[in-house]
Amino acid sequence: MDAIFWLKDMFRQELDLRPPSLARISGKSIIIYDGDNPVAHATRTNRWRGSEINCLVVDPAHRGEGISHKLLEKCGNGRLFAYTRDARLQSVLEKAGFERSTTPGILSSVNLLISRLGMVSWMILSLEFKRILHQLKHIRDYKLYVRE
Repeated sequence: MDAIFWLKDMFRQELDLRPPSLARISGKSIIIYDGDNPVAHATRTNRWRGSEINCLVVDPAHRGEGISHKLLEKCGNGRLFAYTRDARLQSVLEKAGFERSTTPGILSSVNLLISRLGMVSWMILSLEFKRILHQLKHIRDYKLYVRE
């Protein structure tokens, strides 16, 4: 299966992620395959003083196999942070040395705010109201994890 089609399908299933129309495979993408089929994806995006791990997704058929740990290893070293409300991913992040935090830093926060405003604007333009409402409903549930 082509990775971009798989990724768009995963985004359709997970309302916590960006809209499928924003799915991209680029040099920032980390993909794990099982044979020819993608089973996990993460994107590492530069956010000034560190990188955000965003859009981390593992195919439901392959969850519980340690693939999230492999994705985090492939994200490399340096300052990394991730927002999630998924208890399983929170546990994986903690095991990988991430700690809960309240802010990724001022410059990173400004960068995040600008990127999130752009994403919300796109969701409005592409009529992704169900996704917007879902994310707004759960906004207080998202937790920040940082690894220095």
